[in-house]
Amino acid sequence: MKLGMILLFGVCAVSLVSAQNKTAAPNAGPASSDASGMLQLTATARIPLVGMLVGKGRCDDQGDIYVRFMDADMNRMHHGKSKIPIEKIDPEGRPAATFHVTDAFADIWGKDFFVSGEGEVYQAGFMPDGAVYVVEFDKGGSLKSKTRVESTGFTPYQITVFESGGFLLSGTTGISNGRRPFTGVFDARGKLIKEIYEPEDEDSRRRAEVGEPGFAPDYTNSGNTLVWRGDAALGSDGNAYLLRAASPALVYVISPKGEVVRKLRIDPPDAGLIAESIKAAPGKLAVSFLNRGMITGMIKVVDLQGALIANYSSDNVRTPGLPGCYIASGFVYLDDDPDHNLYLRRAEPK
Repeated sequence: MKLGMILLFGVCAVSLVSAQNKTAAPNAGPASSDASGMLQLTATARIPLVGMLVGKGRCDDQGDIYVRFMDADMNRMHHGKSKIPIEKIDPEGRPAATFHVTDAFADIWGKDFFVSGEGEVYQAGFMPDGAVYVVEFDKGGSLKSKTRVESTGFTPYQITVFESGGFLLSGTTGISNGRRPFTGVFDARGKLIKEIYEPEDEDSRRRAEVGEPGFAPDYTNSGNTLVWRGDAALGSDGNAYLLRAASPALVYVISPKGEVVRKLRIDPPDAGLIAESIKAAPGKLAVSFLNRGMITGMIKVVDLQGALIANYSSDNVRTPGLPGCYIASGFVYLDDDPDHNLYLRRAEPK
């Protein structure tokens, strides 16, 4: 199977339902031939913006895509990557709104963000003194609130907002040189409901501290690759699905009360691929598995118990592929060329 695939980092859920399921989940087994498919490019639209795409993207229920672009001015700025605004792109490829984390604080370091179905944006960030905030914007880009969370001293790499208004934050702490994972569920006022630290987290800390490949970044003496290259999404059952970047994929299913409802271990669709993105649609999860150190690979779609629905690859869609949506007819994603011109592309199963 060819791996010239454009990896989809974002998935858009058109509608949500609530049906919490607490049964234990089996591993998703190896793909069968009738559950595999190829994608073909069906449409392309030029976006009137120029820049380098940074991080992972999100979608709302209307099919708008939310991403961050690094332009030349931001690239020259000290810590410019942490100040990059979030851009909203409509389904036709037109810029629709901009969300500036620096509207909350001039010196905040913006990290991951979450988009509700209605288009409200929540971005996690931290201050020079270690304080961690969740910054909320309305769908037009205006600042609504900035909530300080009870815990400090961690870098928030993933955020998910529950329907109750509470949220999950996951990242790494300054303890052990940023090797120790931290995951907390907070209420809407920022009060810590529960900290989550699983045996797999402790194992990743130990392995990162000794410099094991796949756990310790190869360009710095700090951090935990399983955490910072992971992802999170809100499932249609109301739980948060927190992905650790591993092979097989490790997913913690976490309730709004901070309970680990179950764990999913999802085998890669091909040997050597690492899970780095998870997005939810009604009753489904799409996990992007990448070639190590690259942005090419395959997508595996499973149900909320981790059972295989389909694998997708492509031999005719150009790389690199970047954040997009999962819609009824296929996938929508953003793409940039070597000159950093931006495109909205659609791909559908053959």
